[in-house]
Amino acid sequence: MNLNNDDFITIGNKKNSKVNILWFHGYGSNNWSFEPTMKLINMRLNETAYIVLPNAPIIDGKSSWYPLPARNNNGDLVEDYDGLNKSIEVIDNLIESLSLDQNKKLIIGGFSQGAALSLSLLFKSKYKIDGCAALSGYMPSANEFKKASLKNNNIFIAHGYEDKAISYDDFKKTLAFLETKTDKLTKHTGAFGHTITREVSEDFIQWLQKI
Repeated sequence: MNLNNDDFITIGNKKNSKVNILWFHGYGSNNWSFEPTMKLINMRLNETAYIVLPNAPIIDGKSSWYPLPARNNNGDLVEDYDGLNKSIEVIDNLIESLSLDQNKKLIIGGFSQGAALSLSLLFKSKYKIDGCAALSGYMPSANEFKKASLKNNNIFIAHGYEDKAISYDDFKKTLAFLETKTDKLTKHTGAFGHTITREVSEDFIQWLQKI
């Protein structure tokens, strides 16, 4: 995956911030779609965050953080674990290029495929991550992470019962998997679809304030 490290949006003051946040948009979208939301969140955090919103590269004509699952000859969905690993390496290179103060907490998060990427980074990134927010996402290549461990990570995870893009059943499988890895798990569910509601945003902000 080729990620243009200059193609990102920043919000907040890097030098004076108390926390660094890396936020990943969903499949087929772009970082501009989350700029208003992240500006609002930083305002609610009293402008104490430095937020970086990178843009996913184009894969098969769509912006995508990693190759999507494909069907094999038997019609079964097969996830591209190697492709996911390459994407994680690229994100680590991006973090390195940002020269973030490692004495400050690093929070990662995202929506949909961006949420899935964030969860995988918790297991594979070479950087210390202090928290992860996964909104309307799932755990990619979960079988490959069965023996992997987390190191004292806080996770905020939200999903709607009516999500048609990533099903609530996928969320339940992800939740069950994460519960075997950490007891620092905050979840928000409700009668909404593949979106971020005001209630989800409020709980996310409160979670950020606590950690």
